[in-house]
Amino acid sequence: MAAMTPRHAARALLGLGGMLLFAPGCLSGARNLGAATTPEGTTEVGVSLNALAFERGRERAYLPNPELTFRKGAGENWDWGGRLTLLGLELGTRHRLVERSPWTLSVAPSAGAWYVPVTNNSTEPVNFRLGAQTLLDYRINRTWTITGGASLMGAFAGPLTVFQGRFNGTHLLASPGGSLGVAFRLNPSLELRAEGGLELPLDLRDGRQPLTGHVGLTLRWGRTAAR
Repeated sequence: MAAMTPRHAARALLGLGGMLLFAPGCLSGARNLGAATTPEGTTEVGVSLNALAFERGRERAYLPNPELTFRKGAGENWDWGGRLTLLGLELGTRHRLVERSPWTLSVAPSAGAWYVPVTNNSTEPVNFRLGAQTLLDYRINRTWTITGGASLMGAFAGPLTVFQGRFNGTHLLASPGGSLGVAFRLNPSLELRAEGGLELPLDLRDGRQPLTGHVGLTLRWGRTAAR
């Protein structure tokens, strides 16, 4: 079997990413990020497949959530990027605060909007989300990295009638959460990352809502612009 080159990886990622954009999905709490920022002049493209767990009536429901992700190194200590599906978009930045080998600490604020095709008594189709995640990397060696994350997100969820100026049935939520991930670098420009996490939505009017969770895989490829 021929070895995968960066060019072959890029073609595979773009092709798979194009197919994923036409699969239904919504933005989840999964970000599949490490604390290390993308180097300046480097662009990273990735595809993620997450499984979401949430309450549907009296039962637990599970929904596959494919995503196309991208990051762009913008400076020595920060980058920007986002996540995209057919039904949602999130954009954000990531800022490296501390780097003392083998530790790296970053904060990643973000904002997003998406449509949720599966709803229950505490969720609605139209969603807006704003918040930040703190990320801590522990680099075991050049190949393996463990990432812990803690997040706090504020969210607005409402029916489609919000576009008519009718806000009955809307929800305002605060969602603290946590995640744990591990990354394996296949080569200098190709990374495979697995992540799992939980969020506890707190409705500001109705109180605590059932836990939501995610687990998923991301394949990310990076390319440095020629100078």
